[in-house]
Amino acid sequence: MKNKNTEIEAETSLVTLPKMEFVFDSAKIIPAKIDKDMIDFEKAEQKVEEIEKLYDVVFTNVEDVKKYREEVASTKASADKFKKDLMDYLNADPKEINQKLINLIKRVEAVRKYLYEKEKEMDNAKRKKIKSIKELVFKDKPEYLMYLIDNKKWENKTFKEANIEAEIQQQYDELIKKENFINQEIEKANKEIKFKIVFESMKYLIREEYTVISKAINDKMNEIKQTEENLRIRAEEEKQREIAELERKRELEKQEAIAKALQEKEQKETDNTQKKDTYICIKVNGLSKEIALELKRFLDKNNIKYFKEMK
Repeated sequence: MKNKNTEIEAETSLVTLPKMEFVFDSAKIIPAKIDKDMIDFEKAEQKVEEIEKLYDVVFTNVEDVKKYREEVASTKASADKFKKDLMDYLNADPKEINQKLINLIKRVEAVRKYLYEKEKEMDNAKRKKIKSIKELVFKDKPEYLMYLIDNKKWENKTFKEANIEAEIQQQYDELIKKENFINQEIEKANKEIKFKIVFESMKYLIREEYTVISKAINDKMNEIKQTEENLRIRAEEEKQREIAELERKRELEKQEAIAKALQEKEQKETDNTQKKDTYICIKVNGLSKEIALELKRFLDKNNIKYFKEMK
């Protein structure tokens, strides 16, 4: 609850919190009885009101909020401990004093919670601002945001937004520089190999040092070279096997052709040996020259053997 009698301008200065320390006045403690004056509640009330002035402070630095929250939490813990020690010490339940202590502790706790929420609110506002700066710097390469390394100091209210943007921009520029370097190394490597290296397969190197990048791409090139050499050797071996198989087939076909020719020759010779001459005996008497010539042509054309016999 805010103090109605306190008027605070927009630019309120920070306050110095009072120390709330409760101590026993053993002279005023009687067994099973509590003297109401053993605690100066009027003074305690004033200190709590001082703490409640934090409701009216305009905070600009989350570190200040955190500092006050921790102080208020410490004050509450001190009051809680006093209350417990008092209860443990006394035999009877001092209801009036106990209730006053409870009320004071509740009010201090309320300020602590208020500061805690204020701290979270300011932290979230700063985080949102940092997020918007990141997205602005990486607008052309949003996929590279995953490589950005956050600085915890960015969330500190004393860390200026201009400095945050400068650090993020510096990281972005370095990532682009490494991207170009990777592409240059890939281009050099691809001149020596057929199976080309692509940037996406080497993109993970963008987080590494330049010497590591060069070595990794060179190792990849040598690996591809070895693969290509193995493929060349296998292709050559396969080619030699195909040539040998072709020669074997040609030789086989040649031998088969020779065998077939020999077989046909033998068959022809056998057929010629077994073949008998066929004669046509035609008795003619007084053929004209034209008829005789025509008959001779017919016999020759059909390979009919003949001989002329005059009787």
